[in-house]
Amino acid sequence: MDLKKFLKKIKYFFCLLIISCFGPLIPRELAFITNQESNMLDVIDLTIKRKIKEIELGKKPAAIFIDSESRQIFVSNPESNNISVLNLSDNSHFFIEAGNSPLGISFDSSRNNIFVSNWYDDVISVIDLVTKKKKYEIKVGKSPAGIYFDKNSKKLYVANRESNNISLVDTEKFEVLKSLNVENAPFGVYSEDYLDYIVVTNVQSNSISIIEKKSLNLLKNIKVGKWPYSAVHDKRNNFLYVTNQRDDTISIVDMNKKENIKTLLDVCEYPEGIDISYVQNLIVVACWFEDNIILIDLNNFIVKEKIETSGGPRAFGNFIINN
Repeated sequence: MDLKKFLKKIKYFFCLLIISCFGPLIPRELAFITNQESNMLDVIDLTIKRKIKEIELGKKPAAIFIDSESRQIFVSNPESNNISVLNLSDNSHFFIEAGNSPLGISFDSSRNNIFVSNWYDDVISVIDLVTKKKKYEIKVGKSPAGIYFDKNSKKLYVANRESNNISLVDTEKFEVLKSLNVENAPFGVYSEDYLDYIVVTNVQSNSISIIEKKSLNLLKNIKVGKWPYSAVHDKRNNFLYVTNQRDDTISIVDMNKKENIKTLLDVCEYPEGIDISYVQNLIVVACWFEDNIILIDLNNFIVKEKIETSGGPRAFGNFIINN
């Protein structure tokens, strides 16, 4: 064993020792990575920067939503037509039938409603977590993909890839209130409760659309890299980071100026899901074609480490939780 590998092992076991003795005192964060080729959910401890567990899911898992309050994880399994529900409090895991090819996923904890976009049926399925049964279907546009549920307004935002539009859904009346045309092939929808806008990734236009939440008015289209997939907001700097699948880059968008100000080149092959760990000061990116995730320093944007995954990481959604 060479010296470098030996020192890395020593560092790893030292970290484990500290965590075992002082774990409750150390803020830790876990990343949950869906892997479409291996059908696994990889659990990665960002404190020690190691994969610590693999959990078998349904077929071809893609999207993920973590509800921090209830400590539940929801994963869509498009090829087995179901979703996985994992509870971190009691380590339970069960499956719920979710219609034809479920993709985007979100959760309303106040009413125990799971929202799933059904790609081939052009609907949003509303599933009762208590009864584990579908109770509504809401017709939206063609090929609904990413979705975002806003807790404040109780509205759901849906990207309809083949309709080139966004649907605004009232989740109390279970009906579409309004639609907005965007650019070509909208796929991802991202926001946070504290933001007053949503971000839509337009795959075929190589752009993102910034849309006001309340009015569903288009504020601006911003050019990014090729085939943008996911976005995440950096609340410290008011930046958006956007993964661009087909040119292996991440675009940095300054939301004060609403301009693309920088491109991180050659970050990895086919970057997809992206999230932020403020505890570890990292941007975490799933690299589908490299079978790994990369950890990027939040201050200088340098790749600090790569962690191997079980195969085909997608991580489409929010995938980091404080442990």
